[in-house]
Amino acid sequence: MYVLSASGPADPATLPARVGQIGFTEYHAPPADSLPPSVQPLAVPEYLLGRPAELRARVVDRTPPDSAVLFIRPTAGGFYVGFTMHAASGYLYAASVPATALREGPHEFVITLFRGDWSATLPGGLHVKPTDWDYSGSASWKLDVVGPRTPLRLFDPGRDAAHLAFTRIGDAGRRGLFRLTLSEVTGQPVFHFELPVDARGWSSPDYTASLVIEDRIKARQETIGGADALHLRLRGLGARQILHVTLMEDDGTSWSAAIPVDSSWSERAVPLTDLTIGRGVLLPEGFPGEWNYWVGAAAGRGASGDRPRLDRVERLQLSLRREDGGGGPLAPGSYGVEVESITLGFGRLTGQGSRR
Repeated sequence: MYVLSASGPADPATLPARVGQIGFTEYHAPPADSLPPSVQPLAVPEYLLGRPAELRARVVDRTPPDSAVLFIRPTAGGFYVGFTMHAASGYLYAASVPATALREGPHEFVITLFRGDWSATLPGGLHVKPTDWDYSGSASWKLDVVGPRTPLRLFDPGRDAAHLAFTRIGDAGRRGLFRLTLSEVTGQPVFHFELPVDARGWSSPDYTASLVIEDRIKARQETIGGADALHLRLRGLGARQILHVTLMEDDGTSWSAAIPVDSSWSERAVPLTDLTIGRGVLLPEGFPGEWNYWVGAAAGRGASGDRPRLDRVERLQLSLRREDGGGGPLAPGSYGVEVESITLGFGRLTGQGSRR
C-alpha cells in the first residue's frame, strides 16, 4: 500500500488507524541488505613489460567505499605496493600502475576497501591491509607481465574449459561434451574433446567449442601485428583425426586451418599465412531449434590478398567434423582430440613440430 501526499510529508498522527481491514502501520520494510561488498576484477590476463597499466575492478556495495586501494606484487619474493583507485563510472574503479612497478613475470593483486575505521581486503575478506605486519591472506587475483615476444596463450584447458560455449546436441543437450584429464607426459590439464555419437552411431556434422579471447588480444594490441603462427600441443583419439582451428574476428570473418593428428602427442606450428577464409559458428546457439549457426565472412572480406586482422580477433573455435561426409556409424569416443595448449607465437618458425 502506498500513501501519496500532494502537500509534502504528512504527520503520521493525522492519518487513520486503518484503511479498510488493513492496519495503517502493518507494513514493515524488509531489513537492509546485509551481503558483504563484492569486488570483481576486470584486469586482462597479461600486460606488456615496460608499459604502464590501468587495472580496473567493479566494486558493488550498499554505499560506495570512502576509498579503494589496489595492492600488487610479483608472485615470488615481492612486496605489495599500493595504488589508489579512482571511481571511473558507476561501480567501476580504476588504478594506474606505472611501468616501474611491473617487472616481467607473474604478479598477484588484491583490493582493499575503506569506510571510516573499517577496511576489507578482497578476495580474502580480511580486515587488514596487505602491507600490515600481521597480514596473513593467501587469496589473490593473478596477472602476468610479459615481453613483446612472449607467446600469447589462447587456450589453457585448466583455466578456460569452464568458459567454453558448445554446439547444442539437440534441445536436451545444452552442455558441452568434454572432460579435463592430465597429460601423461607433462602432467598439465588436457581438454578431452570428442565428436558426440549416439547409440546408433549417428554424429553431428559439426561440433564446435568456442572461447572468447578478445581481452587477451587487446592486452597485446601494441605488438599483436608481430605474431606469426599458432602453436598447438595435442593428439588425436585415433589414427587419423582432424581438428579445425578457427580465429573469428569481431565482424564474423573467420580464418581456419585443418590440423590432422594421430594418437601420438605432437607440437604443431601453423603459420598464420596458412589460415584460409572459412566459416565460424555463432555460439552460444539460439533456443529452441538451430538457426543462424554458421557465420560467413563480412561484406567486402575474404578477397584475394585479405589476411587475418589479429587486432580484431574475438573468438577461438575448435571444431570436429565428419570427414567421411557423414557416411557410416561411429563408435562413441572414437573421434576427437586432446588439446593441452594453444598459443600465438611471435618468433621465427623453426619447424612444423615434434612428436613424443
